[in-house]
Amino acid sequence: MYSEITKNYYRKTVGHVFTKSVQVEGTTKKFIETGCLCKQKSNGRPLTAENDVEGVRASFLHSPKISKGTAANELSMSKRTLWRVLIKR
Repeated sequence: MYSEITKNYYRKTVGHVFTKSVQVEGTTKKFIETGCLCKQKSNGRPLTAENDVEGVRASFLHSPKISKGTAANELSMSKRTLWRVLIKR
């Protein structure tokens, strides 16, 4: 529908060449809906899963003197993620 016109327009104004008609249609739809081709703001860092939080709690309730490194290895997560869970939750 808009593919050839849109393709030529973007090639001239943006300097980007589309290789698939799906890209052209998606970009056209985004422009019509939002009025902008800007990248939308992301939601930030994904949250730690609840089952991971529960695992950390259970691990430290079972043996409170366990080191962060040992607990992280047992739970298969990084020490940084484990520390974030301990501080924030």
